[in-house]
Amino acid sequence: MKDFIILSDGSCDLSDDTIQTLGVRVVPFYVAFEEECYLKEKVELEIRDFYQKLIDYPTVFPKSSMPTSEDYILEFEKAYQEGKDILCLTITKKFSGSLNSALLAKEIFLENHPDSTIEIIDTTVNTVLQGLIVREAVRMKENGLSMNEIIVNIERIKSTGRIYFTVNGLSYLQHGGRIGKLSAVIGNILKLNPLIILKDGEIQSGGIALSRKRAILKTIDKLKDSVTKYNMNLDDYLLSIGYGYSIEEAKEFQKKVEDTFGKKVDFFDQIGATIAVHTGPHPLGLAFVKKYDAK
Repeated sequence: MKDFIILSDGSCDLSDDTIQTLGVRVVPFYVAFEEECYLKEKVELEIRDFYQKLIDYPTVFPKSSMPTSEDYILEFEKAYQEGKDILCLTITKKFSGSLNSALLAKEIFLENHPDSTIEIIDTTVNTVLQGLIVREAVRMKENGLSMNEIIVNIERIKSTGRIYFTVNGLSYLQHGGRIGKLSAVIGNILKLNPLIILKDGEIQSGGIALSRKRAILKTIDKLKDSVTKYNMNLDDYLLSIGYGYSIEEAKEFQKKVEDTFGKKVDFFDQIGATIAVHTGPHPLGLAFVKKYDAK
């Protein structure tokens, strides 16, 4: 069986150390502040520097841009020269054109390299939940599953994934077109904190809270509700904390989650610029997905 690489885009929000440990490859997104040129996330602009800019310039709203087909072709070429096929896992197509860039790159690349095998999967998720699916794909490969077997399992488990998170205010959501201007103005005056749910590639409202503390606790309540509603055994799931600027706040949140459910959080990941351009500097929440080999 021919060896293959696992490739994802920058939305998976895996740290450089994790990427190296897992042996995966990542095609970065681009980010720009005001009229500045677009920079490759984590290549030309470090995540910590990105968040510091959000803190230092709160009235400046950055923009992100998807990887290009050329970016994907470069990674396809590297794998081809190594004699490896490619399994590519992208952010949900409902949030970005990254999937379309990858598909176009595949079409172009196979014209010149018809002996190559490239499989591209829409994970239907993003950020740290996408990272969990990438991790599961790696675990499947390490356990000896073929590329096709991994694809079947990813298609089966991706619908079990959820993200429950909150942000500090509504300005970035309004600027990104997620909510109306009037709602954002009223929400900011009242200091409302929204609870946001990502499910099946769609952003849904989980309600609002009158304080950051209450909003954070509501994310835990949402997971409690899911455990009860779906009779979930959390030992069958991978659980990740996703955070923005404040690692101290995230560690406190992690402890609350672990104390509430009696389960250790599996991963602790910083949310990258791809998502934070829409959330601002203070996204915080949890993501989970069912393990591929759970009953």
